[in-house]
Amino acid sequence: MTERKSPRNKVFLLTLVLGLAIGLGLAPRLIKRRSNKANTIENSKFLLDTLVSIRVYQSDRREILDGAFKLIEELENQVSRYKASSEISRINSTPVGTAVPVSDATRKLIAVGLRYARLSDGAFDPTVGALVKLWGIGTENARLPTPHEIQSTLPLVDYRAVSIASASVTLERQLPIPASNSARMTLDLGGIAKGWMADRVAEFLRSNGEHNFLINLGGNILVSGSKPNGESYKIGIQDPFGDRGEYLGIFTLEGGSVVSSGIYERFSELNGKRYHHILSTGSGYPIDNGLAGVTILSEHSVDGDALSTAVFALGIEKGIELVHSLDGIEAALIDSNGSMLITAGAASIFEASSPNLQIEVR
Repeated sequence: MTERKSPRNKVFLLTLVLGLAIGLGLAPRLIKRRSNKANTIENSKFLLDTLVSIRVYQSDRREILDGAFKLIEELENQVSRYKASSEISRINSTPVGTAVPVSDATRKLIAVGLRYARLSDGAFDPTVGALVKLWGIGTENARLPTPHEIQSTLPLVDYRAVSIASASVTLERQLPIPASNSARMTLDLGGIAKGWMADRVAEFLRSNGEHNFLINLGGNILVSGSKPNGESYKIGIQDPFGDRGEYLGIFTLEGGSVVSSGIYERFSELNGKRYHHILSTGSGYPIDNGLAGVTILSEHSVDGDALSTAVFALGIEKGIELVHSLDGIEAALIDSNGSMLITAGAASIFEASSPNLQIEVR
């Protein structure tokens, strides 16, 4: 068995990467520096198991930038299931059926996850944690589960078993298995947490008088305003079948979020076959439905984060139907042949890198 790690910290494109090739100058760096452009500050740090970059234009207040990174650290400690002291870990480790007190922010984030679970009929499900742990794709613990293991874990993936009260959250279900087996229902908000944090950072910056900025949480991109020269932001969309940095085209926008999910983001090679990390909540296996990547454009990054996974899981027809049912959401879907299905709003701000790209506007 061989395993290739392509974790979140190495995903910068479709999940979207910003690079010098498209003019944003966000080359990875782990040290603070001041841009050589007047009144522009930026910083990059390794957080959320990825490289986080923030650039603030028309400002020289370093304390605001530092405050933004501090906020991300605090939010990660609050909602990451990989942090033993987080509220999510406390929910996951508390006996099933017990109401666990949580902060208002955590409760609202879980509620967002459950909303998109309902909208996608469970294709996106924040209780997927037990299945994710079983596979371990993109980690050093990656393994190919047996069909029996998968089938016995699937009952633990069910958003309908999560109850939210005014100040608490309860997980209601546990797999009926021998006491020696520690499997249990597990909340995993990784599918929406980065988008939610990007929105919180944007609120923080705006509340401190900053309105021109770019936030890149390992590929979850949120932009506001414009650059000092008045130019809009240009964001590249990765070719799912190309090398890193080979993009199908660029979106040009002045505000909002761009988030992508794809088969290339994080995967493991197990017994000579590649398995990507987007798991079907129905079959328990990595999704194979003719899609290679999904990009969502939205005002709020948390919506794009959830929908990029939900649309991918639903497939082309049901996925585009869901997009059209929601106000303010645009999308670009790339199929296994490398063709693109794009909504009209997204098409209006998209420029293909090659005239050979097959595009259908719907």
